[in-house]
Amino acid sequence: MTRMAKIIEMDKSGRVVIPREIRRSLQMTGEQTLLIELRKEEIVLKPLRLKSEPVKAIAEMNLPIAKWEEVEKQIEEGATQE
Repeated sequence: MTRMAKIIEMDKSGRVVIPREIRRSLQMTGEQTLLIELRKEEIVLKPLRLKSEPVKAIAEMNLPIAKWEEVEKQIEEGATQE
């Protein structure tokens, strides 16, 4: 995949728009669930494709074992919010 960089702005509510070129490159369409990580001083967003292959999507995250409990907790909290 080609590396892309864009300067974008965040609104008062903390929302950002992912540029169209990046969404197309990642084949992101419509509403999408994303994983957000804070790495030192970087924000990393990863698209999750949980509807079709949840095990594969989670495995592709390459998360350290220590983060699995956090991911499970967030999934459970998200499931109860709907």
